[in-house]
Amino acid sequence: MIEPPSGGNWKWPLLPVIVFLGLRLPLVVHQPGGQDEQVFAVPGWTVAKEGVPRVPYLVTDKRATFYQNADRCLMALPPGLFYIQAPFFYLLSAGYPTARMPLLWGGCLAIGLCYFATRKFGGNWFAGLLAASLLAFSRPLMFTSILARPDLLCMLCGWGALLTLWAHSGKRSWKRIVSAGALCGLGGLFHPFALVFCIQCGVWVLGANGSLKDRLLRATLLTFSAVAVLMLWLPLIIKFPQEFQSQFFANVVDRAGPGLGSRLLNPIPSFRHHIGLIWEFFGSSQTAFFGGGAIISLVILLRQRASHARALTMIVVSSLYLTATVAGMHPTKGYWVYPTFWICVTIGLALQPWLTTSTHRIRYFPTAIVIAIGMVVFVPGGGLRSAWVYWNHWGDQRFHAGNFISEVLEEMPSDGLYLADTSYVFDIYLSGRETLLCQQRELFYGDSEIPYRYLLAAGEAVQDEWPKEYGAVLSSTIGTQATPQDCFVNIYVPSESVE
Repeated sequence: MIEPPSGGNWKWPLLPVIVFLGLRLPLVVHQPGGQDEQVFAVPGWTVAKEGVPRVPYLVTDKRATFYQNADRCLMALPPGLFYIQAPFFYLLSAGYPTARMPLLWGGCLAIGLCYFATRKFGGNWFAGLLAASLLAFSRPLMFTSILARPDLLCMLCGWGALLTLWAHSGKRSWKRIVSAGALCGLGGLFHPFALVFCIQCGVWVLGANGSLKDRLLRATLLTFSAVAVLMLWLPLIIKFPQEFQSQFFANVVDRAGPGLGSRLLNPIPSFRHHIGLIWEFFGSSQTAFFGGGAIISLVILLRQRASHARALTMIVVSSLYLTATVAGMHPTKGYWVYPTFWICVTIGLALQPWLTTSTHRIRYFPTAIVIAIGMVVFVPGGGLRSAWVYWNHWGDQRFHAGNFISEVLEEMPSDGLYLADTSYVFDIYLSGRETLLCQQRELFYGDSEIPYRYLLAAGEAVQDEWPKEYGAVLSSTIGTQATPQDCFVNIYVPSESVE
């Protein structure tokens, strides 16, 4: 058996954090633009330059796009992410990698917080290390930490808020309630998903011991501190009321489906909708692992009458239930990293008696079995191949999207309008060229004439054949699609120019 560490236990989360950085940093640096990054990467740059989050290359008056007048101000979601991105744009060169940096470091913080949460709920150092490692290698954390989207930063606030209240249950401190409320409000500045942990925190403070007066006072403090922080968005709303009304309601309120009350009472349609999303997001092996692991681990903890088992069960179950019902029919998958965090904590605690002795020494054989299972579950679809390719060809323009498109643009004229899809639109705009986002023609621009010179596409536009909607014909292809890590771009020109 391995002897337990003799102190400095808080250094152990650094192990999964270092491995996580080694696996995810190459993806952050090298990959072209991905899901929604065409609208969530550039506003941090405009905040750094102008103080207002906007998407200068998305000029549309169509409310159905969710981005009406986004070139004036982006209000489809709260702006917290963009103001976090801004300092990175001050320090680093502009581009997709810089926009992703807050999420990468948010992933590191999530891993450390998972270790801390496991210890708070009664786990030893090894249970904490196991839980943190499960989260570090999970697909939910991978996807939410390598793309410029606000999901992960919102979740960090939620995990922090609940852990702050958990500390309050042991020490009656009003400051902790105010801190938890502030974290709820901060989460709301990143994403409306914050409603999930706002509900959890509200139930917690109302259900804690004390008189009715104490409970109402706690709830009031929690609410007012959350609203006070959330009001930081108010000046931007007052300045751009029309953009807020059109974008936020179209993107969030309308897309969620039926009212929250009806979804809470009848969650079945929401669960049906999210089952498919979970399968795609987690992959088959991790879906089975985390789904089965949550059920089995909670049963084990409850049967063992483990410390805090009931509280943790309530957190896990409510996280799953509220994630599905609050999100409703929204197609985004990143929300599911929130319950994944708590499931990792649960699995770590449940396996603790099996993997370690009462003196916290590690048992060799059971630990070897867990590691073997982990290799089977987490290696496929875990991004290891991409990380290996990118590390071995660091900065090579064949694999580095930013370097690749810069070299392509050097051979192309700088005048004329460029249409570009998610993959390279930010890079092309930063080159100083007149740029417009390539999306579905009828939805975004209708029948408006678009006198473009070139259309560059490598991702969604190629897959969904959007160039046809713009009357474009393929002129040339630069790069290769030999492997998923290779960079390529299709260059189209208007059909009339060919004629």
